[in-house]
Amino acid sequence: MPDAHTGQDLTTPDDTPFHLSSIESIRKVAAALEGSCLDPGGRPADRTPQEHLAGNATLFTAGGSVAREFWADTALGSRIQGSLARTAAPVEMVDLCSMTCNTVLGINDPWVKLRQAAFLLSEQPHYLPARIGSDLFHRVAHRILNRLSRFKAPDDFVINLRQCNGSDAVELALHAAWRAARGAPRRRRLAAFQGSYHGESVLASLVCEDDPAYGAGRALVDRVDNVVHFPSPRCADGGGLSAESLATLDALEHAGDEYFAVLIEPIQWRNSVHAVPPEFLRRLREVCTRKSICLVFDEVQNAFGYTGTVFFAESSDVCPDIVATGKALTSGHGALAIVVARREFAEVEAPFGSKTNSGDMLSFVAVDAVMDRLTGMLPEEFAALPGWLPPGLAADLRAGLLATAYPRVTGMLEDFLADLQHRFPSLVGPASGLGLMRGVAMLGPDGRPSGHVAGKVADLGLRHGVYVRRAGHSVYVKPSLSTTGADFELAGDRLAATFHELLHPVAREEPK
Repeated sequence: MPDAHTGQDLTTPDDTPFHLSSIESIRKVAAALEGSCLDPGGRPADRTPQEHLAGNATLFTAGGSVAREFWADTALGSRIQGSLARTAAPVEMVDLCSMTCNTVLGINDPWVKLRQAAFLLSEQPHYLPARIGSDLFHRVAHRILNRLSRFKAPDDFVINLRQCNGSDAVELALHAAWRAARGAPRRRRLAAFQGSYHGESVLASLVCEDDPAYGAGRALVDRVDNVVHFPSPRCADGGGLSAESLATLDALEHAGDEYFAVLIEPIQWRNSVHAVPPEFLRRLREVCTRKSICLVFDEVQNAFGYTGTVFFAESSDVCPDIVATGKALTSGHGALAIVVARREFAEVEAPFGSKTNSGDMLSFVAVDAVMDRLTGMLPEEFAALPGWLPPGLAADLRAGLLATAYPRVTGMLEDFLADLQHRFPSLVGPASGLGLMRGVAMLGPDGRPSGHVAGKVADLGLRHGVYVRRAGHSVYVKPSLSTTGADFELAGDRLAATFHELLHPVAREEPK
C-alpha cells in the first residue's frame, strides 16, 4: 500500500540493516568530508592492533578496561567486521548478545544516528545543566510515562532522567523507597533475592549476594544487616509456585511492617537467565500493596524491547511502585538511565538525587529516537518524514519494531536454540529466559549444568566469531531486533565450530 506522503510502498518492511551513509542524500554530505580530517572512513590512530595490544599493561588496569583481542573496524546490525589482534586474521563477528545489553536496535541504527546528526546540525545546546529546561527533556519524559498510563493516570507517575547507569538508577530507587518509609521507623528491612545482580556501585553490590563465580566481593563495607535474601522465586514440578516461593510470600506477609522495599529483577540474567514466575510477581504485588511495601523492579537488563514491551509491567500486567532501568534506553548511543516511580515514592534526599550528568541532550535525542523505532512515530511526525528514507525504515517507523520485528526475531531465536539442542544434546541443555533474553544451559561431562563449560563456550566463541556471554551455568543469548535469519545461520555455524572444538580439541584455524 503506498504511503500518502511519500508514495512509497510501506506494506512489507525490509529487515536488512543498512548504514546511514548509504542513503544518497546523506552520502552527499559524507562525500564532502572525504580526504579531510573529518573523513568518516579515516582511522583514529596509525598503530596496528598488535601494537595497541602490546601497550595494554602500561595503558590499562586489569579487568574490564583492558582492550580485548578482537579488533572492531566497522559494524552494522548484529555483525562487526574486524580482526584478531594478535594474528591480524580477519573476522566477521556475529553479536548475539546485543553488545552485552546496550543495543536493542543493533549497531549503527540509521534512525537514531540520523536524529542525532540532525540535532548536532541544529543550534540547540548539546548540554544543559539541570535547572535549565528544554522541550526535548519534557517530550521524552511524557513519552516514557505514557507507557504506564493503563495502570493509572500518567501524572500519578514521575520520572527521574538524571542518572547515567543502571547502578545509579537502582541506588536512587532504593533511596526513594527509604525516604517514603521515614514515618515508619520499624521499616528498616530490604527484601532481595538470591541470584540477582543490581550493579557495581557500593550500595548496589551490598544488596546482592556474593557470587564467587564472578569474583564478586564487598567494596569498602563487608555487609549490611538489614537486607534479607530470599530464595530465587521458582515453580514446582507440578507448575505451581515452589514451597520456598510460597514461604517467601508468607514471610513478607507476616513481617511486612518491617520492610521498606522489595527489590527484584523480573529476569535474573546472572542466575542462568531465570525468569521469575508471573504468578509470583502477581502475588508479590498483592502482598506489597496490602503491607504498604514499595515494590521495585530492576529492569536494567530487560526493559525497552527485550520482552516485547517498553516496561515489563506492560507484558506481565504487574506494575511496580518504582522501575529502575538504563542501557537499552539509548540503544548504545549515549549513557542514560531512568527511574520511574509512583508519586508517593518520588522524593529523594540530597545529595543522592542531584547527579550532575543530567543535561546530555544527545542521550535524550537517542532515547526519543529509540521510542520512535520501538513503538512507532507520532502520526503527525510520520507524515512529515523525508521522501528519501528507504521504504523499509519508513514502514518500521510507522508501526514500530515491537509490532513488526519482535515476533519475527523471537521466532527465529526459538528455532535457533532448538536446533542447537538437537545438534549437540550432550552439551546444550534446556533453555531459559523470556523473549529476546534467553539462556541455554551448558552441560559438563557428567550431564549436569556447568558454569565452567559456559565460560569456555563464551571464550572460544569470541575466537570463532560469535559473541555470547556466560550467565551462571548458561550461555547468555540476547539478540537485537535487527538480527536477521542470515545472522542466526552464521552464528549457528560459529557456535557449532565452538562446540566441536570444546568436545574434540584439535589444532584450530582462525575464522575467515
